[in-house]
Amino acid sequence: MSFLPAEKPIYIVGAGGHGRELNSYLRDLQRAGWRGDIRGFLDDAIAFGDYNGVNVVGAIDALYDADLAAEPGYITAFGDNHLRRKIVARLEAFYGERLMAWTLIHPSALVGCGSEIGKGTCLAPGSIVTAKTRFGRHAILNVKASVSHDCTVGDFVNINPGATVCGWVSIGEGAYIGAGAVIKDRINIGAWSVVGAGAVVVRDVPAHATVVGVPARIIRHNGETHGTEKR
Repeated sequence: MSFLPAEKPIYIVGAGGHGRELNSYLRDLQRAGWRGDIRGFLDDAIAFGDYNGVNVVGAIDALYDADLAAEPGYITAFGDNHLRRKIVARLEAFYGERLMAWTLIHPSALVGCGSEIGKGTCLAPGSIVTAKTRFGRHAILNVKASVSHDCTVGDFVNINPGATVCGWVSIGEGAYIGAGAVIKDRINIGAWSVVGAGAVVVRDVPAHATVVGVPARIIRHNGETHGTEKR
């Protein structure tokens, strides 16, 4: 299933590399028939005006009542999960319901029957969500990554390009799944854990752990390095 998101004015929060990607995705949506308005970027660190070919409107708190009258939405452009959560909290505290999180689903992304995609989440080009899978808020499913049936993906998760998540997997809040990683079916990935690029996960991963390798093993937990610990 592919569909065009709500047609409203949109701000991208963050004008870095990921922000420029989101700008490109929005333009792809426009070419596919979406009639929303790309208002520009909000970024604390970059001056107002043109920046690498994109329009920076101002800082994150730069919008006035007149800007908010059209009930705009926003999408964040930060790959770091902790930073993205912090930015979202700041936006919610400053704007309340006057600026609402908006879901970006690229025209080439596929979303299967019975699946739910939370507010503020981005599904990048070529990404796949199959049947009866739930994504939380402000998550990222990056280019050509796939999540199979009956999975649960928490808020602020980042699943990087080419990762494969098999069926019945649960991924906790803020988990980071590296590029090309594979997660076997019926695995639990703990909150704020890290799965290294190319890792193959065949056992559950505790919260706040970092796992790497084939098969994946824990190398760090709560900041403590384990080195040779096996899973």
